[in-house]
Amino acid sequence: MRLNILGIVAKSTIIAATILTGAVVAQADTLRIGGTGVALGGMRLLGASFMKKHPDTQIEVLPSLGSSGGIKAMLAEAVDIAVSARLLKDEERAAGAEGRLYARTPLAVVTSLDTNVADITTSELEAIYAGETTRWPDGTIIRLVLRPASETDTLLLRKLSPGMDQAVDAAFGRPGLISATNDQDNADALERLPGSIGIAAIGQIATEERRLKILSLDGIMPTSALAAQADYSFVKDLYLVIKPDAGKSAMAFLAFVNSPEGQEILANSGHSPVAE
Repeated sequence: MRLNILGIVAKSTIIAATILTGAVVAQADTLRIGGTGVALGGMRLLGASFMKKHPDTQIEVLPSLGSSGGIKAMLAEAVDIAVSARLLKDEERAAGAEGRLYARTPLAVVTSLDTNVADITTSELEAIYAGETTRWPDGTIIRLVLRPASETDTLLLRKLSPGMDQAVDAAFGRPGLISATNDQDNADALERLPGSIGIAAIGQIATEERRLKILSLDGIMPTSALAAQADYSFVKDLYLVIKPDAGKSAMAFLAFVNSPEGQEILANSGHSPVAE
């Protein structure tokens, strides 16, 4: 009889502990982050370190929504923090969105690892996009991967030179070229296709450990230090976007991004951090 009572007590203790554990898990905050694909790898690195300091908060980084999609999701409260590669629009600010610049990351001309080229000039790039140059020096077919016309990458590419602006127009007029909807599709295609060429941010390449060859452009290799220079324009600005009434977990994460530890994580992964 005494053994049965002890068994019942033991079972009750286990059940109580299970219920208590479940209650603790249920009370843990989940902080959802979504938006531009170029920032997601960095958010995962920051989130992993943040959770070590805040075990009561779980960070969930969603697949790419794009800058506009992330901001819409944040305003609709489908995510807590949006990441954007552009400034907010007037209507987004009017709806309550607030953007905070947290980092810059250079764009790079990239190709597949098997391409036997290390440098490219702006004039050579113009010829490739215009369709005047279709093979690499060793005879390999050049496979151009395009981002949509409205993407920040494409808009910045146009600004490299007047000839580049015209060459991009020509590229969009050529049938059969590979179009990548988001940053991850873009990197996947550039990795997969022999002789590929396109644009990618070094922050994404570093945080996602992408197997891509970065080409120097006009003899200049893009680096995070270069992104810190005010006169360097081939770079993406990255913003954290929240509502004014963002919760405690969201505000704690923003503070972590601006902390020395958060800044070091960004600096070591292809970003030039910007603390506000």
